[in-house]
Amino acid sequence: MFNLSLTPSQIEFVLKPGVSLTQAYQVTNESDQPVTLNTQVLPFLPSGDNGSVTYNNLISNPNINFSFNNADLKLGQPFVLQPQETRQIVLKITTSSQTSLADYYATIFIYQSPDKSANGTTISQTSGQIGSHILLSVSNTENPKAEGLIQKFSLTPKIKDVFFTPIKFSGQIKNNSNYFFKTAGKITISKSEKVVKELNLDSQNILANYYRQFSCDNQKVCTLSPPLWPGKYTATLEFDPNLNIPSSSVSFLVLPISPVLFLSTIFLLSFLFSKIRGINKDKI
Repeated sequence: MFNLSLTPSQIEFVLKPGVSLTQAYQVTNESDQPVTLNTQVLPFLPSGDNGSVTYNNLISNPNINFSFNNADLKLGQPFVLQPQETRQIVLKITTSSQTSLADYYATIFIYQSPDKSANGTTISQTSGQIGSHILLSVSNTENPKAEGLIQKFSLTPKIKDVFFTPIKFSGQIKNNSNYFFKTAGKITISKSEKVVKELNLDSQNILANYYRQFSCDNQKVCTLSPPLWPGKYTATLEFDPNLNIPSSSVSFLVLPISPVLFLSTIFLLSFLFSKIRGINKDKI
């Protein structure tokens, strides 16, 4: 049974062209059987607006080289992990001086490799793989300049009751730079220029020249739960000034719909009850 763990699950580095770095990984076989494994590094690109990636038909950058610093193991060479055994793999990343200043994304995969029997035939195994993303920014500065915009920012419903139905915020952030950045921001809800609530955005990577949905508390949609006092509210989406993303605002209206309906129902029932009593008295 394939049951493997790999740490760290993602690495992020900024380095200059012509520089090398190393990263140690811990690979553990969590199963009760030995497993034969192999390794590969594949480039990826973002796909969709939810953080997905694609590896289809991508060619590795010739100016960036991946190898292992282990004395007894090479990248692409099979190795065996015994049950509950942990092995350290040291990945070396080397950039040439000709590497363009930009982001480069890849994943190191640890995958199950078929065993061979004594006579050379393949022993069937349940296949599986696990990976760790590599976000590499090649830059001459430690903090590459970020720049983006709020591509979409909306909420539903725009008119709500004081008690029922939460407000849900959604939208997309666009990265207009050549380097990824994290969504360090918040949604500030205010009424009559007074802050009512702040919703902190999840810290998510938005890859270079791409877009992504924002979220709060690991939810796809940021939510403001009732109750709220009646009135007009403004929600402002804003980010860390270093990200150079202009803020955006939307408004919604809170009305005492359910209390009015409740009181109207009580009044109507009382009115009908008094009418019925009056009719019954007339009959007597």
